[in-house]
Amino acid sequence: MVTLLIMTNGRGNYLKRTLSTLGKLHGNFSRIIIHDDSGDENYHNWLGQFNYEIAVTKRVGFALAMISAWEKLKEDANEWVFHLEDDFLIMDDIYIDKIIDVLKRNSYIKEMILLRQPIGSRERRKGGIIASHPERFEDKTDGTNYWVEHRVNFSCNPCVYNKSLVYKYPWPNTTYSERKYGRMLFQDPNAKCAYWGKSIDKPKVFHIGEVRCGFNY
Repeated sequence: MVTLLIMTNGRGNYLKRTLSTLGKLHGNFSRIIIHDDSGDENYHNWLGQFNYEIAVTKRVGFALAMISAWEKLKEDANEWVFHLEDDFLIMDDIYIDKIIDVLKRNSYIKEMILLRQPIGSRERRKGGIIASHPERFEDKTDGTNYWVEHRVNFSCNPCVYNKSLVYKYPWPNTTYSERKYGRMLFQDPNAKCAYWGKSIDKPKVFHIGEVRCGFNY
């Protein structure tokens, strides 16, 4: 079973577009949580229309919102999490069971990320995240599935991870928490993260969040 965790912070226009693409996700989701850190009662009430479970923090910032969301994950027995922020469109059909199968067979991979479009200047100039530093990435396959391993960073972009991370490596309450979380994981010399698909594949998600309203990243 899989829990779908959706992190939001008051950007309803983005969230509505993101939710409209959930049909591209194919998986055995038994629980869907929207975690809202907007601190906006009107936004909280607006979220009720989607009939999903709602968890709330009140403008605590990214790091503390992640800590809160991961505490909520402990309330179910699901082994796997699909992590989604409120400003990513799912552009391709994603079969969660295939990703989970790869993660089960390669337990050193701590998350499987869905590749987004190039955003930074180097990414755009070189043609993508992977193409911007190809020496940091390695294509892998089991003969059926394809993924690209790396030790660059842990990402809260759309991804699948085993819920054991929540217990073994709690999210840090610090600035630059996402970056520092990756460094913590990579203290294990065998630990890696990965992108789903081949290095030459087109992006599987599209980031639409041009306006950022969060803080304490």
